[in-house]
Amino acid sequence: MSISDKELQKLVKQKDPRVIFGEAFRKESVLLVLFRRDADEDFKETGKAVCTNCFQLLAATDGSHVTRHVTERCKKRKIDNVECTDEDNSRFKQKKITQFNEKRLSTNQVAGITDATAKFCLRSGKSFNFCSSNHVQQFTLEVVNSVLPGFTADTLKQLPGRTTVQKYTEKHATELIIKAFQTVSKYAGTRLNLVLDHGKLINNYLSFFGSFIDEDFSLQLVPLGFTPALDGKTNTETVKLIVKRFEEFGIDEDKVMSSRVTADGALAGLGAHFRKYIRCVNHSLNLVAQRTVKLLDVHKSHFNEEEIKVLKHVDGLMEDAQKVSNAIRTNVNLCASLSKLPPLSVETRWLIGLKCLSGVLDLSDEIQSNFSSLSKIGKESFNRLSVESFKAAKTVVKFFEDIVNYNDIFQSQKAVTLHLVLPAYKRLRNRWENYSKLDFDSFDDDVMDIGVVEVLAKAALLSLSHYYAQFDDIHFAAVMLSPRTKKMTMFSSEDVTRAKKCIRGLLPRDPTPPKEVKKTEKTDIIESLYQSVSDTPEDHNEIDELNLYLGEFTVLSETVEDYWRKKRNEFPTLYEVAAQVFSHCRIPTGQKKNTTSLRKSGTCSARSTNRFEVSKLD
Repeated sequence: MSISDKELQKLVKQKDPRVIFGEAFRKESVLLVLFRRDADEDFKETGKAVCTNCFQLLAATDGSHVTRHVTERCKKRKIDNVECTDEDNSRFKQKKITQFNEKRLSTNQVAGITDATAKFCLRSGKSFNFCSSNHVQQFTLEVVNSVLPGFTADTLKQLPGRTTVQKYTEKHATELIIKAFQTVSKYAGTRLNLVLDHGKLINNYLSFFGSFIDEDFSLQLVPLGFTPALDGKTNTETVKLIVKRFEEFGIDEDKVMSSRVTADGALAGLGAHFRKYIRCVNHSLNLVAQRTVKLLDVHKSHFNEEEIKVLKHVDGLMEDAQKVSNAIRTNVNLCASLSKLPPLSVETRWLIGLKCLSGVLDLSDEIQSNFSSLSKIGKESFNRLSVESFKAAKTVVKFFEDIVNYNDIFQSQKAVTLHLVLPAYKRLRNRWENYSKLDFDSFDDDVMDIGVVEVLAKAALLSLSHYYAQFDDIHFAAVMLSPRTKKMTMFSSEDVTRAKKCIRGLLPRDPTPPKEVKKTEKTDIIESLYQSVSDTPEDHNEIDELNLYLGEFTVLSETVEDYWRKKRNEFPTLYEVAAQVFSHCRIPTGQKKNTTSLRKSGTCSARSTNRFEVSKLD
């Protein structure tokens, strides 16, 4: 093995997870030593054995040195000076026979179970206490017995405890973090897009991911940090946290600052530090819906008192729906009697109130059947929804139906969707303009409240225009780089020009060759006249990949990813531009099963507050 005896002795005494003990060698208290450098490698014999009493390394070779050590030299050997009686010998022999007959896990099996438990802890986000609890250990024993029967309850003593699980989990976490930064390092400064979001979990924290298009033109999202922001959430402090994190893994500040960032409106100032700031579509959609009901100050002058009263009534409907949802979810018996539960009411996103309203209306018949089980607040809120304002509530749910669906699409993004952002806003605009013109083809007459629809349409169009203006050129470029929307028929000529300008700005430019001094030649008057009045463009040898792409026939069944995989060699420079544009991703939310508690030295103040999504790295 490529490890010195001194280093191996140190690892053995520290009980490092890279070292495990194998079968017995000559004596029961002497075991073979196995070693591996990386978690991906298999354990290999080192040619050494270890005394399990004093952890002294011994050569695993022929000779009497093992016996001498066990019987004479081991400082922790047992020395019996008292003569044993026949009865003591009998009990000792019986105990030895019993221990011999008991089935026990081998050292390799225990190491495998410990490793699997640590990975489960890492993937699931469960606590160290849970993964080492009696219930989990009993479950592990039952699984082992289903494969290799014969293990008893005494085997539970061999299973890893909390400290061991934590040690192995942190080791795997460190390896994952290193792999994460190794993965994104080659894309830093080109395709890498940083996805940022501030939050609060005891203390303020900054979570950031890296999104990029890989060599197979597939969108990848990699966790990079979950770091306490103890000095504040300003743009300057945010930049310092990000740069410090990357520099810990050998990525230069220049590469980091030349990346793009996607964030909500609170971090718009990062555009002055990084290559470009991109507005997160999920936050934007949420604000479009929120500011339709809760008007921006700049829009309040467009509405009279009656219209504002209608919007306040709509807001009250959502508050009532959230109260009903909470009343149901805090009642165990009521939860058991319903076919499904309404969405959980939280204050982080305004659209949750809309989803609660939709969920309560879907369950209205079942809730009515169990009306007596509701709390007093729940009964009052449900009466206002189902009796006094049922038609208005149905109208609100139908009005915002599309925006909820689009939000779910972008939030659960598993493929490239940046090119669908602007078309989605265009479609919402067309729908709401029809409502403002009293065109209600998509509404059923029995669930339509004309007064509510008219006011909502007026407010929604103002809100949509406000947040649509916050999107960047790259969103228009994404629409053009999608083969199914490249003609941009839904957009104005100014938008098309804007998209082309953005794409051409991203195309690589060759260095300008030095200009040659032209010799003075006699000018032909007729040729000069032709040049000034000719309406036929000159034939250039230069190939414009963008024009070739726009004039190409499109197969409508192809996805964006499939198209650019196929065109990689045909449009090499445009392919790289498309990879940069489509590397942008929304802020990940709600990914519970892919988060876990990790710890990295120097990045977190507590072990329980560092979380990463590991599914992409595993």
